Amino acid sequence: MTERGLLVASVLGPRMFRRPGGLAALEEAALAAAAVGTLVPAVQTFPLAEAAAAHAALESRATTGKVVLLS
Repeated sequence: MTERGLLVASVLGPRMFRRPGGLAALEEAALAAAAVGTLVPAVQTFPLAEAAAAHAALESRATTGKVVLLS
C-alpha cells in the first residue's frame, strides 16, 4: 500500500458506534470538508472508447481511487 506513497488507515470500529452521537460528528465534518473543497474524492476517468486501457490500468494497479468510464 505504501509503495505508491499512499497510506490509508481506518479507525472506524465498534468504539465509534458507542460514542455519543455515533458517526454523526464525523459525517458532518466530512460533508463540510467536501463542500468547501478540502476533501476531494480520488477519481480517474477514461473515455468509454478506452475501456481496455482503463481495465489495463486497474490490472496493473496504476490507478488511485475510483475509475469511471465516461461516454
